[in-house]
Amino acid sequence: MFFRVVEAKGFGAAARRLETTAASVSRRVKALEQRLGVRLLQRTTRKLSLTEAGERYFHEGRRLLHELADLEQALTASAHEPQGELRIVAPMSFGQRRLASAVARFAALHRQLRISLLLEDRETDLFDEAADLAIRIGYPADSSMIARAIAPVPRHACASPEYLARRGSPQTPQDLLHHDCLHYNLISEREEWTFRGDDGEQTLAITGSFCSNNGDVLAQAAMQGLGIALLPDFIVDAGLADGRLVKVLEAFERAPLTLFALYPSRQHVPAKTRTFIDYLLDHFAAAA
Repeated sequence: MFFRVVEAKGFGAAARRLETTAASVSRRVKALEQRLGVRLLQRTTRKLSLTEAGERYFHEGRRLLHELADLEQALTASAHEPQGELRIVAPMSFGQRRLASAVARFAALHRQLRISLLLEDRETDLFDEAADLAIRIGYPADSSMIARAIAPVPRHACASPEYLARRGSPQTPQDLLHHDCLHYNLISEREEWTFRGDDGEQTLAITGSFCSNNGDVLAQAAMQGLGIALLPDFIVDAGLADGRLVKVLEAFERAPLTLFALYPSRQHVPAKTRTFIDYLLDHFAAAA
């Protein structure tokens, strides 16, 4: 109950997850504090926060809880069959365009599972969200997670016909230094683009007057003639198909990103997680 209170950021929200009352949860947490002889939570009418002891208990204890859950999962026959709730976090644009339909089909195949799909572009902490796995595009930043490569994600450099008519089309990556390039700033305030051609790799620190932490916003900016964008195919395919966007620098190879599934531990992976990852591998292999 203490862990649920911290994860849900409140007794009421934790009680709803546990299908009990806030008063019951509060009594149990107080009993835990009395047994330990330390205060774990600072409570006010407006805010709930962890004490120093609470921080240690939460961060070290959640590892033990996950190890216990893994052990119990391995020791029960039900470990061989997907069951319970599968919580997935994924990027917003990819989740809407490519993942939502795949997850819906998976849910139809496994009706015994309760599936929750959370879409957001920030680097979600799986423990904070009580999630089973995260879908990420690019190289995972959290080295504590197990990363399973699912599929490549091609990228295209593109701009609107109006922009190219006004500024000209770049013939080499070096030409981008004289163009407005649209910057994806979720990861950093500085972005580098690397292209591979007959003369090897060229890496450029691109500049421009417009940036965003969302690929759809950058695609819209490119369609409005604000500059050149380098974005995954699932974001720009529609614009390329109807002519609102045009590819540039097609003679130069741009290494694709990689779609990863991240999960906390290689040992005793729950059947629901294993089954979903296997499904994703088959789904995106068939779509390639």
